[in-house]
Amino acid sequence: MFQQLSRLPKWMFIALAVVALIFCGGILAFLIEPDTFQTVGDGWWWALVTISTLGYGDLVPVTTEGRLLAACLLVIGAGLLSSYFFMFAAFVLQSHQSFREGAATISKKNHVIVVGWNARASYILSRINDDAIIIDHTLTTHPLYDQRRVDFIKGVAYQSSVLHKACVETAKELIITADQHLNEEAADTHTVLTILTAKQMNPSIHCVAELISTQLKEQAISAGADAIIQTKRVIGEALLSKHRTN
Repeated sequence: MFQQLSRLPKWMFIALAVVALIFCGGILAFLIEPDTFQTVGDGWWWALVTISTLGYGDLVPVTTEGRLLAACLLVIGAGLLSSYFFMFAAFVLQSHQSFREGAATISKKNHVIVVGWNARASYILSRINDDAIIIDHTLTTHPLYDQRRVDFIKGVAYQSSVLHKACVETAKELIITADQHLNEEAADTHTVLTILTAKQMNPSIHCVAELISTQLKEQAISAGADAIIQTKRVIGEALLSKHRTN
């Protein structure tokens, strides 16, 4: 039994220890001073307020034994509660840090996944009102930490474990921007692999992909892309439309 208790998470072990201390302390108080603590419930109530250092004063031990019990409960219980709240504060801090660094566990439905962090991704997220998740392997912190509707996952998007963390199974749309840290061929290859993995995990997800060149367009379509934006062509056409001919 003691081995099983030692395997429990520390916060759970401390919580059980506090409950056991209140339980035993209340019974002892009832046995030591039955005139003061007329029921076991009175003893438990007194043990609770003593451990929590509230000390309402409605029930007070008058015997030496009762006061010694109060001192033990106060010293041990206050220490346990302080440890518990310290661990809780550390847990909250660690959760915020994990969220900021893209390592937190996320639960979303009917959201948009945006792969890659760049000017295009920033523009997309500023124009949509849906809940969204950013996937990027180069960022060290959440780029839109103050926007609570946007979460961040650090990782390579074509890995199934990363897409699973981004809740791809329940997402409604996947928008893939070309990786600006890779050359054209490598960036487009990563895009195709991301499409393929996402479609395998969620065949109904709507997938919009950016390709830099045209070499892997057919592969992207075969992988399951619903729409393809060819960066060179779009930018080229935009520039050409402003071109002045003599």
